[in-house]
Amino acid sequence: MFLTIGELINSTRDEVKKALKEKDEDFIRKLAREQHEAGADAIDLNAGESRDEEKNDMDWLIDIVEDEIDDVRIAIDTPDPEVLEFGLEKVRNKPVINSISNEDDKAAAREVASGYDADIIGLAMGEEGMPQTVEDRLNETEALLEKCDKLGIDKDQLYVDVIAMTIGSNQEQGQYVIDSVRGIKEKLGVKTNIGLSNVSFGLPNRALINRTVFAMLLEAGLDAALIDPTDTEMMDTLKAAEALLGEDKSCLGYLKYIRSK
Repeated sequence: MFLTIGELINSTRDEVKKALKEKDEDFIRKLAREQHEAGADAIDLNAGESRDEEKNDMDWLIDIVEDEIDDVRIAIDTPDPEVLEFGLEKVRNKPVINSISNEDDKAAAREVASGYDADIIGLAMGEEGMPQTVEDRLNETEALLEKCDKLGIDKDQLYVDVIAMTIGSNQEQGQYVIDSVRGIKEKLGVKTNIGLSNVSFGLPNRALINRTVFAMLLEAGLDAALIDPTDTEMMDTLKAAEALLGEDKSCLGYLKYIRSK
C-alpha cells in the first residue's frame, strides 16, 4: 500500500512559520483537515524554523492536529533527537519518523528511532554529502541498512529516501532518482520514498513536472512520497497509476476515488 505523507505543515513555508509564531490554530486545523480529506495517510509536522521553540511548537502542532483528526498518523519531521523522541512519545497512533541518515552526527536520531514501532524514512546520504549518482544512492542505502540492522531496526520499517534534486540545475537527476528507486527495490529489497517537490525547484509550472515524474517513479516501484495531497491532479495520477500497475484490485480504489469527486 502506497504511503502518502502530506507535506504542507512545514515551518519552512512562510505561512506556516507565521501561524506558529502567532499560534493561529484555525490555519493549522485547516491544513491538516484538507490534507486528510484529500487522501493523506500521514501528516508531516515540521517546526524546525522555530529553533529554540521547536519542542514547544511541535507539542502545540500535535495537540491541534490530533484534536482535529481522530485517526491521524503523524510524521515527526525533525533533525533534533530530543524533539523526535518527545514527538514519538506524545502521538497516539503509529508514527512516521522523518528522518534518519548515515551521517555520524545523526547517530542519536538513529538510536531514538530504534526504540519505536514506526515507519522510518531513511535518507540515502552520509558523510560524503548529497548523493550525485545512482551508485552513490545504492551505496548509501547499503550503509544505512547495515547501521539499522545493528540497532535492531527491521528492514520492513524503512522507506529509503532517494534524495531528489532539481533538474533545473542538473537535468540528469530526474533519471537518477527513477533508476535509484528501481535499483534499491530490485537489489536491496527495501521500500523507497521521495520528497517529490524538490525535483522541480526553480522551474515554472512545477506541478506538471512533479506529477509527471511521480507517474514514472510509481512505475519504478516507489512506495511513499511527501507530496501536496490537495493537488488534485497529483492524486489523480496516484490513483490511476495504482490501477494501471495492478496494485488496485479490480480498480475498486480508482472507482471509489472518482465517484467521491
